Amino acid sequence: MNVAALTCLVALVGCAAPVDQLAEKPYCHTDRGMHAYCTKEVAPNLKRDAESKQFVPVPDALTVYVVRYWGDGHHPMEISFNGGEPIETVPDSMIRLRVNAGEHQIAFKVDGRSFERKISGVAGEVRLVGISGTDWPWGNSSHAWSDDSEDQVKRKAMRSRLIKDKSLL
Repeated sequence: MNVAALTCLVALVGCAAPVDQLAEKPYCHTDRGMHAYCTKEVAPNLKRDAESKQFVPVPDALTVYVVRYWGDGHHPMEISFNGGEPIETVPDSMIRLRVNAGEHQIAFKVDGRSFERKISGVAGEVRLVGISGTDWPWGNSSHAWSDDSEDQVKRKAMRSRLIKDKSLL
């Protein structure tokens, strides 16, 4: 066996190594394989990410998914819920919150502008909201809460990574 064939075989075996479904580590979003934007905190493991994408309601809580779309810029962004401690996001990610039934305020800030949205629901309900926008290399940016239906946001959530799973009960 020549050296090139042996090198390819070793590389393929390395790529075939199983992914640790239970590892918790920061999640990094890459922009076409170039720039990586990573969360400062560890993200839930891949098993919990897969479970979250079943969108199963919890009988004693309102479940809220905040989905940040991939094209809304390649930078970290913080989301606050009811004025609480900010939760960091990166593009192509989502946050799952378990909260008390009722009306709540969700907000994010970009370029010194604040974007707020009210969301309400009852215990046992699942609600989804999306953040869309663009950042252009020449400095223009546009961000907003998405007008997409919950089904559209759910489809985008299926392609996103769960980076925070938090109970605020």
